[in-house]
Amino acid sequence: MPAQKDKNTTPVLQAFQKHQAALRRFISRFVQRTQDIDDVAQEAFLRAYRAEQGRPIEQPKSFLFRIAHNVAITELTKKSTQIIDYIADIDESAVVWLEDSAEEMAMADQLIGLHCEAVAQLPPQCRRVFLMRKVHGMSHRDIATELGIAISTVEKHMTKGVRDCASYIEQQTGDKPMTPPAKSDHRAGQQHG
Repeated sequence: MPAQKDKNTTPVLQAFQKHQAALRRFISRFVQRTQDIDDVAQEAFLRAYRAEQGRPIEQPKSFLFRIAHNVAITELTKKSTQIIDYIADIDESAVVWLEDSAEEMAMADQLIGLHCEAVAQLPPQCRRVFLMRKVHGMSHRDIATELGIAISTVEKHMTKGVRDCASYIEQQTGDKPMTPPAKSDHRAGQQHG
């Protein structure tokens, strides 16, 4: 029965089917892994579809993209929390001689917060490269391929990201941060001028 088919094909479903490639490109601005892009697209569609059951959606494409944006941001927030938890776990295992005082824990939380703020201050492309390398562990070559840029551009973004984050933390704390150098330097005893 044609009326039955039309009832099942909702404006949100039509928008999703028609604009799926554009939606995936939009989502890739926030998450890089294909699986994550698929998950965000599917979740956005399901939320939009459920919302449509309660009321008509006047602009289904815009509605779908707005939901996809919110889902992607939620995923990034979850990953940031996981990263912070991971960093905290590393700090706990690497610095076993520290006592677990409330003051030290507050200072550690503040430092982690400063690191997150520092990354948030980076220009968008630099931040994307920095997070792909530091969070997702991608190689410079993979990042270059994913973003369609030269490996040397990836290296420049990483250098800027490390330098700007260290500078931001130094400005906020008033002292030099304990960050590893951008490239390993086996001449640790030599002074650089």
